Amino acid sequence: MTEWKLAQKAILVVGVIGMAGAVYTAVKVDRLVRIGAGYKAKTVCSEIFVAGRDKARVLSAEFVGMPATMEQVKVKIDEDAQTVKARGPFGLGGIHAVYRPGFGCTLANAGRVRPLASVEISDKASGDEWSLARPISGEALDYVDYAAVDFAFTQSFEENATNQRSFLAIVDGKIVDEMYAEGFSEATPFLSWSMAKSVTASLVGAAVLNGYIDIEAPVPVPEWVGDDAKSKITWNDLLRMQSGLNFEENYGDPRSDVNRMLFEKPDAGGVASQSNADHAPGEVWYYSSGTTNLIARTLRQVLSAKGVDFYQFAHDALLDPLGAKSVVLEPDASGSFIGSSYVYATARDWARLGQLYLDDGIWDGVRLLPEGWSEYVTSPTTASDRQYGAQFWLNLDGADGRERYIPDLPESAYYMGGHEGQYVVIVPDKKMVMVRTGMTRGRPAMPEVAPLFSDVYEAVGRVSNKD
Repeated sequence: MTEWKLAQKAILVVGVIGMAGAVYTAVKVDRLVRIGAGYKAKTVCSEIFVAGRDKARVLSAEFVGMPATMEQVKVKIDEDAQTVKARGPFGLGGIHAVYRPGFGCTLANAGRVRPLASVEISDKASGDEWSLARPISGEALDYVDYAAVDFAFTQSFEENATNQRSFLAIVDGKIVDEMYAEGFSEATPFLSWSMAKSVTASLVGAAVLNGYIDIEAPVPVPEWVGDDAKSKITWNDLLRMQSGLNFEENYGDPRSDVNRMLFEKPDAGGVASQSNADHAPGEVWYYSSGTTNLIARTLRQVLSAKGVDFYQFAHDALLDPLGAKSVVLEPDASGSFIGSSYVYATARDWARLGQLYLDDGIWDGVRLLPEGWSEYVTSPTTASDRQYGAQFWLNLDGADGRERYIPDLPESAYYMGGHEGQYVVIVPDKKMVMVRTGMTRGRPAMPEVAPLFSDVYEAVGRVSNKD
């Protein structure tokens, strides 16, 4: 072979390698951009079509404080088709979200969204609104210092350094005060983020009450059949995040498990189902949105095998009896509820869920959750240093000196907690529920929000005489 032919061959090989490298890099960049595009498409879709917010306000305010690269992701909103398309520079990372009435918005990961059967909503879901206990509109509770509550609310919203969107306080099942930032109201559904995990636990509780599952039994995950380690994982292990499954809960890394699960994969629960079992169940506690989605996905499969539609069950067994008519459970592209993150509900309906736990699963005289379910979700998971129960956060001091999350509230308090400061705080000793939604971005929200919870708690002077 001549030197010229050798040179030609070498150039060809280098060219092929270079092209392969370029293709690999382009694919990798496209996948990275798709995570950001997925976040933006899903957020815009839900905030406009589910929350009913003004389009211009959503686009101008919802992504403040995020990496500058998010500005490079452009969205196209089709209000007639109720879809949102997003893509990065040079057309990279193209993805779209689809709105469906009753199911909210879904990212069309893998390019398609599985159809879902329509849900019949009972008349119970349009039940009476909360009774008010304000001096100007109803009988005042003599053990509530309304002036102190109003001062705490007003001061918090006037300063609004934490970007609060709503705050609501319930005592003895009555609203003592509620306040909303501009652009929001009692009719606005708010995104849960990880408060959804507590909703997932509630649906599991309803399934237990109806005899569909046993939380101490192994979880029937199809991918785990024949796997000696994973087949021993129980519903309780998943609920307590002590399954031992490896899952990277890192929102700062675009390629982490949690980001791929939410913004790339069509089957959110499938990500955790394929995770390695690094520890035996019960050995370690590790916060994992993946295991919550595995719960939601498996519950749907179990119900389906019994001829029960998951979403119809959610309404019949929990949401409709509560009168929680604003609640929307958003699914992934495969049709399973993203139980880790995507519930929309008004502040009042979030309060209804809190009140249900305060009353040990009974609403309007009807039991919706098993007796003792509130005690179950608030019993500490051993390896969590007393900070976590079963999809609920606890207000207990840690064994290693860790101070409880809301120091001025008693250890009996517990809460649903979500990203950027979404909270439903349940305080049994004063029969209180407090709801806070907002967008406290870039730092832990609880240290900044805890003083408001404390001020409102202190304004309730004593435990009521109500049985």
